[in-house]
Amino acid sequence: MSTRAPESPAPAAPEPPVRPRRRRARPLMAAFAAFAVLLFAAVGGVGWYFAGVAIEVDHSAEYPLTIVDAANGTVTLPRVPATERPGAWSLVWKDGRAFLGPVVGGGEDHVVRKVASVVSGSLVKGAPAAIDHWMYDGDPKTALGLPFEDVTYPSKVGPMPAWLVPGAAQNGTWVIAVHGRNSDKAETFRVMRSVHEMGLPIMSIAYRNDVGAPTSGDRKNHLGDTEWHDVISAMGYARAHGATGVVLYGWSMGGAMVMTALRKDPTFVRGVVLDSPVVDWSATLDKQGDARHLPGFMTDVAKQVLEWRIGIDLTDYDQRRYAPRLRRPVLLYTTKDDATVANGPAFTFARTAPPGMVTHITTQGDHTQSWNVDPAAYERSLKTFLKRVS
Repeated sequence: MSTRAPESPAPAAPEPPVRPRRRRARPLMAAFAAFAVLLFAAVGGVGWYFAGVAIEVDHSAEYPLTIVDAANGTVTLPRVPATERPGAWSLVWKDGRAFLGPVVGGGEDHVVRKVASVVSGSLVKGAPAAIDHWMYDGDPKTALGLPFEDVTYPSKVGPMPAWLVPGAAQNGTWVIAVHGRNSDKAETFRVMRSVHEMGLPIMSIAYRNDVGAPTSGDRKNHLGDTEWHDVISAMGYARAHGATGVVLYGWSMGGAMVMTALRKDPTFVRGVVLDSPVVDWSATLDKQGDARHLPGFMTDVAKQVLEWRIGIDLTDYDQRRYAPRLRRPVLLYTTKDDATVANGPAFTFARTAPPGMVTHITTQGDHTQSWNVDPAAYERSLKTFLKRVS
């Protein structure tokens, strides 16, 4: 902006108009500087908050639904995608659990489902509830009637708890099951029967910051960037107790963990199963930013803040980079309506891996719900894969 003023036609005027202009410019520049500082602070604050959500450890339960009615062996729930989807589901509330049957009625804003059985508690009209696609709780014996041992495996942050469901023999291939972010070992219940029927031991592990497990130094999720060490430690436990190889089985963030473990120590791995895996953290964070209506530049700032806060390099968690070098068979499940993890990178991973190395199965459902929408089909494909690699 020019500070030169035109010549005045009245030479006797004591002051040219340049000084008032300068006085107006200073507040304007100060306001612009203040706005820039506030904008920077706002963007940084949003970035810090969004990054904090990504790494937060949170094991609290949420009950977003309200039971509209419960009578005559049915339950009426608000109509949302989770309540109307066919398949195998549980309904949970604070003090109970029920297995749901098929949809038998409803209207525009509600759905009526059969109640296959009430596992615990009582269905009460007006109670807060949630659809639970994990299906079961408790331990392998109470949930599934399977024998198991509570074991601990050594890790860099302390002894880690795990469930070990024995197989027909301990000397052979083990399955190491790794749940997702802020989940727990109960996420792995749905595949335990299939693995047990194949005669394979399955070790469902807790890892750092899980309930009942040692914490990391900062008590934050590291998106698999440190947690993969616990998978390696579990592999060591399996080897020390008779395993001649392992199949790594990861859900969601557990998928990122097992793929990293595969890259770091592939020699003991016979195969990998991925269920709604995080194949690229950057794309998944973009998806979550879009869901929160964040402008792209704010999500980019959040990713930079996240990398700084936990020391992660997000590009190292783009598994597409390593697909052409894949040398272990992978069974990959993705869901059409995954609202949590970006699916596109998984499709690219499957397409760019060596021919025949990835078996990619797409299903309906939301995040990690491939089993729920068709348990029989899921278990057939799983058993076929395990027979191939064990």
